[in-house]
Amino acid sequence: MIEDLLKSEYSQRYLPFVAGLLFVLLFISLGLWQLDRAAEKNSLMDQFAADAPYSEPTDYSLLEEFDRIEVYGQYLTDRQILIDNIPKDGRIGYYVITPFRPSRNDALVLVNRGWMPKDQGGYELPDLTVGPDFTTARGLAGHLPRVAIRPGEAFAVHGDWPRVALYPTLDEISAELGENLQPAVLLLGADADNGFARRWEPDMSGPMTHYSYAFQWFSMAAAVVLIIGWHLRKRWLSGQQDT
Repeated sequence: MIEDLLKSEYSQRYLPFVAGLLFVLLFISLGLWQLDRAAEKNSLMDQFAADAPYSEPTDYSLLEEFDRIEVYGQYLTDRQILIDNIPKDGRIGYYVITPFRPSRNDALVLVNRGWMPKDQGGYELPDLTVGPDFTTARGLAGHLPRVAIRPGEAFAVHGDWPRVALYPTLDEISAELGENLQPAVLLLGADADNGFARRWEPDMSGPMTHYSYAFQWFSMAAAVVLIIGWHLRKRWLSGQQDT
């Protein structure tokens, strides 16, 4: 029945145009989606560059990436974590993750204090000393570094501190610490004390990439419209000749 319908004169006459219009709508919707993605990237870049004041979060789950936050409390220097295999300027090193206990909340905040290089042998762990006094940690709301594929477990050794991990998740660090964690990581500000190398930047392609994709989708939609128009004009001219 379907085969007969496809072979009918009505289907052969109108089905290609219907399919073409559907493709036009699809390409336009994809182009608009890319424009929305570009707008999101522009908003995130503006937020990253904005010189907004720091504020102490009341609900960490509501934080957006690169919100400027500050927390008053104390570093837990006896339980620090080194995230391994972090490249920077052609070298491999660690991100230093130090738990921070806020004075107004039971859940710990993970503070990424920045990057430090490995020693040449990779066997000696660096000195992560930070003062035990109460202090204010200021920086940007962020997340732990992520990787698409991770071989094995995050923590290969569960011994002394600091512990070396390979791209751990918040849940894995929470299990190692035996403490609840806030859902956002504090990326320590570049001008803050107790930090290492810090150059926080949005880890993403710029909005121009999405504008380029949007142009491609709109160009494909325009091409289909031109093809449909050409066929309609050809059919109209054929009808004029017949009459």
